[in-house]
Amino acid sequence: MSSAPNQSDLPFISVVVPVRNGEDMIDDCIASILACDYPADRHEVLVVDNASTDATPEVIDRHPVRHLTEPNRGVSFARNRGIAQGRGDVFAFIDGDCVADPSWLRELAAAFSDPSVGCVAGELRHLPAGTAAERQAVRMLGEWQRYAVNSNPPYAITANAAFRRSVFDEIGPFDTRMPRAQDVELGLRFNERSTLRLAYSEHAVARHRHRSTQRGFFRQQLGWSYGAGLVAAKYHAIDGRPSPPPRLRDIGTQLRGLGVTLRLLLTRRGKRAWVEDAWFSLMRQVAWYVGARAGMRRGARVFRGEAERRRAQGGIAYPKPPPEPPPA
Repeated sequence: MSSAPNQSDLPFISVVVPVRNGEDMIDDCIASILACDYPADRHEVLVVDNASTDATPEVIDRHPVRHLTEPNRGVSFARNRGIAQGRGDVFAFIDGDCVADPSWLRELAAAFSDPSVGCVAGELRHLPAGTAAERQAVRMLGEWQRYAVNSNPPYAITANAAFRRSVFDEIGPFDTRMPRAQDVELGLRFNERSTLRLAYSEHAVARHRHRSTQRGFFRQQLGWSYGAGLVAAKYHAIDGRPSPPPRLRDIGTQLRGLGVTLRLLLTRRGKRAWVEDAWFSLMRQVAWYVGARAGMRRGARVFRGEAERRRAQGGIAYPKPPPEPPPA
């Protein structure tokens, strides 16, 4: 039988939790991290309040964690604040709308026993769904992280991911010009520049709380698509190869699908769940059409001159990703 590792052999982990206006969620998130079965003297929890206007700071202060503030709005700024202030050999990231399983930190740490691993992606699962929007998110996302690490090129969704400190020294922190899709951009930069590799730990589980309303679902999809457009614009600025934006006819396809399911429901041959799925698929497609195009336009301005900057730094072009939504 193999013996358990000595406590001193475990990496010291800085857990970074960015949050903005999360007074209804952050309490559960912090409590779940503090309940993890990882030695208390081998980790710290840094909760970064990203200019909240609600009672989030008061909720954070109820817990024995390091409470940091970041006045620049944007999750990249918040995560970078945690990286700058953390003492860890490893930085573990979890979002304020997630809760960690008790074994989360232990499973993440185990993957770093391999010195060739620089990033560990833990699996993202779902808290129980009670509304139509939450049910749709569960159906749509499935094993969310497994999809990301098997993409081409792979990346880690930073709602549940960990990096060695040396990775940030090697490739830099999160790009603060990316208000969305920071994890995609960082993951692609990791693939391009790091000498270490990405590992997937399916037992390092964090559970995501999905948006409960149709408005929240639509806004989240807009945010994801806007980020995808920014990433696509950055690649275009680097290597000159444009990514095609979403097409208007894709919305028409989803609209026709909704019409078919409504007719089936009226003739009692369809199921209400089919209509629900078709309706949210239409909303999602509209959001991706609008958001990705807006992100590409914004990114064309933000990343103008990126190729020249990277050539001056001796960098090479990233692998090219398609601007597409998460799996349906």
